[in-house]
Amino acid sequence: MNSESVTIELPSASIRPWDQLLHDVRDLEQQFDTQIALYMQYVRPTHNQPLSNDPQCTHLESKLQTILDDLQSVISEMTETVHTNRGSRRILERHQSMFHDYEREFQRYKNNVRATAKRTEINGAEVERDRMVEERGRIDQAHTDIDMVLENAFAVHGELTQQRGVIGGATDKLVDVSEHIPGINMLLGRIRSRKRREKVVLAIVISACTCILLLVLT
Repeated sequence: MNSESVTIELPSASIRPWDQLLHDVRDLEQQFDTQIALYMQYVRPTHNQPLSNDPQCTHLESKLQTILDDLQSVISEMTETVHTNRGSRRILERHQSMFHDYEREFQRYKNNVRATAKRTEINGAEVERDRMVEERGRIDQAHTDIDMVLENAFAVHGELTQQRGVIGGATDKLVDVSEHIPGINMLLGRIRSRKRREKVVLAIVISACTCILLLVLT
């Protein structure tokens, strides 16, 4: 009696069950959606410092890349499972398409973050340059004002020196005149005394006239 051998193909021990793979791929896709939403804040122009070297940004990029690597690994296991007729090819193709979309989305956002960081760096350099130019202009204006003040001070000092020289010369001349005409001081004194007497006499006359006028009126 000839015995007919029957070969039964057992599932490979290295490939996990299809349901477990579906659970893992969906969990990784959900993780990616959550992390990419956080990563998007570094692409938006309203972010204060969208720098690619920001520690939080770098951490998110590393985490997203790890999720994509794990997702690719799980999809590879799903592909092997489908080849053994223990999985749905249509479901596999849908998750493969989503994985490629995730890769493109992550790469696009990462490029935008780099471009935004570059623009921020350029704008910051321009602002710093404008600030330095403005500060230099203020310093130059201050120097100009100081020069004008010093110039005016030297001019005033020159005029005062000249006037002092003129006054000094006039004083010297008066001293010389007094020395050459000894009687001039006496003459000037007599003139001043005579003027004082005239003022006294005039005051007495005015007072007498005032008294007479008051007597007449009363």
